[in-house]
Amino acid sequence: MANKLALETSPYLLQHKNNPVEWYPWGEEALSLARSQNRPILLSIGYSACHWCHVMEHESFTNDEIAKLMNENFVNIKVDREERPDLDQIYQNVAIAMTQSGGWPLTVFLTPDLKPFYGGTYFPPTDKYGRPGFPKVIKALSEAFKNDFESVSENANRLIDFIASSEKVTFKDSKLPTSADLQLLIAPMLEQVDWINGGFGGAPKFPNPMLLAFLWRFGSLVSLPRARDAAVLSLTRMASGGVYDQLGGGFHRYSVDATWSVPHFEKMLYDNALLLKLYAEVLLEMLLEAKGTPKVAPFTEEKELYLKVLEETSEYVMREMTSPEGGFYAAQDADSEGEEGKFFVWGPSDLAQEVLTHKITETEAVVFQLRYGILEQGNFENGKTVPHIANSIADIAQLSALPESQVLIELESAKSKLLAIRSTRIQPGLDHKVLTGWNGLMISGMIWAARALMESGKTEMAGKVEAAAVKAFNFVLQNLVNKPGRLFSSFQGGRGKGNGYLDDYAFMAMAALDLSRFSLDSKTAQKYLAHSDEWINTVLSHFKDPKDPGYYFTSDDHEALIQRPKTVFDQAIPSGTAVALTCMQALAELDFKDNRNKYESEVDEQLSRLFATAERNAYGLGELLSVYLLKNISPVTVSGADAGLLCLHPFVFQQPVSQGDTGKYTICHERTCSLPMISRDHAIHLLNETLRF
Repeated sequence: MANKLALETSPYLLQHKNNPVEWYPWGEEALSLARSQNRPILLSIGYSACHWCHVMEHESFTNDEIAKLMNENFVNIKVDREERPDLDQIYQNVAIAMTQSGGWPLTVFLTPDLKPFYGGTYFPPTDKYGRPGFPKVIKALSEAFKNDFESVSENANRLIDFIASSEKVTFKDSKLPTSADLQLLIAPMLEQVDWINGGFGGAPKFPNPMLLAFLWRFGSLVSLPRARDAAVLSLTRMASGGVYDQLGGGFHRYSVDATWSVPHFEKMLYDNALLLKLYAEVLLEMLLEAKGTPKVAPFTEEKELYLKVLEETSEYVMREMTSPEGGFYAAQDADSEGEEGKFFVWGPSDLAQEVLTHKITETEAVVFQLRYGILEQGNFENGKTVPHIANSIADIAQLSALPESQVLIELESAKSKLLAIRSTRIQPGLDHKVLTGWNGLMISGMIWAARALMESGKTEMAGKVEAAAVKAFNFVLQNLVNKPGRLFSSFQGGRGKGNGYLDDYAFMAMAALDLSRFSLDSKTAQKYLAHSDEWINTVLSHFKDPKDPGYYFTSDDHEALIQRPKTVFDQAIPSGTAVALTCMQALAELDFKDNRNKYESEVDEQLSRLFATAERNAYGLGELLSVYLLKNISPVTVSGADAGLLCLHPFVFQQPVSQGDTGKYTICHERTCSLPMISRDHAIHLLNETLRF
């Protein structure tokens, strides 16, 4: 018999609807039951693409004996972290306090008044991996709640204090940092760079696009080659490794090793959105530098690789992560047929079988095998290999006795055929939720990718990618606007759901800015700016802390919880506070609706008070550091009939022109404008000169 989750729309919650556990969704029914019966709450938080969430469900939540223990002793609540990131952010701190690490599945035990008294992540069904068995934990905590509530209450109060302190933002009134102040923060970051494999530190390795973007931007603006090199090395190694789906495009969540070879196979919309934007930004600057006086070497190989990433990842998003109505889906699972990664890996015997059945030629198999390191011993389980770039085209030509031009033809043919073959395998599950904030990130990623593709001569593909971005934006307007200025947080079951979070407003405001930035129609650009301005005003009206810096994650009319969290630090996605401040700087420079003074004063107040936090923990504030960088260099605006063609840097914004001579370019910076220019190359040269300290 199905439990209470059967009526939900979240794919993750529906995965648990037939568990013998008497699951409730988070809501008044479950919370009232806990209060009326004075029963503790077992809160389980996860998401559909989470491998270890699936493991814990299989081991514990489908186990009748464990389910009986849970049902007899707790009110059991299951939460999709992507639906309720506020709950996840609050209670994730409990696992960190108890185990020194967080993650999913998140398992937290609460008193009926929602105070946490114990928590962790994955618990096995019996003692192993150095973790207590889940039944043992359930019994011990149930006994403690019944027989030693005083200790339970004391522990809950300590955890509440820890949660409050973990969210505390260090602030003091100070001057805004200079570029020299920012450069002092970079040295420790560069010490953390893996100068062989790219990325930061050792295994496991996460992309951290916010920090890489800051290093690239700072290195470019102040001519600090080592900062640029860190970003380029990391992007190149990621694009060459197994963390990138070499066959189908798109990035997996993270690498379990230090060499980006073997990933954790889930694919998240936000990772691909952020990396699309970053690869596009870096490629565009490389292309711009090639037109002027290069600051460094021309990056010939990197440009080819990054262009391939943009083409394949954009195609992947349109092919597998886009709804018929245009919204972008949330995630793709790591598992298929009960095994992580099975869908994505290959072995020599797999290729041999395709040759025998005449689906690929022997030459295609050889070239593919050499290019992507498909060896007998494999680099994954059961002798399989995660495809990664193992040999250069020149080396393959030598090994196969083929001309390089023929190697490229055979390789593209093999990839096309094997992608079609792979599509017939049982595919990983797809989380069909359309999340407002993540769609904002992907709209930005896609429109940046479109611009880089266009600049690279890929006109047809650029048009398709731009159209996908515009369609997704219109989907949000049609389905995720709750009332004027207010957004739902997700679209499921044919309707908008949930109160919008800070990230929803900030990321959609930035998406609107990016669409305005690249628009070739002045009226359309104005409309996008109006949406950005409206959502940023909502941030100021409903998310601002009147006392301390940073913006709350939840609005002032949101459900009351034990805490109202903030988002100053980056997580897997950028800080909503930082993105909102970037939008304010742009809107101030554009003086949209005469709001320059309002936005400038807000940005100055926030940034001056937050820098003490940045000095203390710069590594976790990549997006905010880019905001400081933008404040130092000041936004640049461009006007003219096709000014969107010149906005090829994240600090350059289009100033729509409604009248006058729109056939010429005018560049404005720090309240000073250039003479109108007819030559695009002249304008690009001036932009290159402006964008440096």
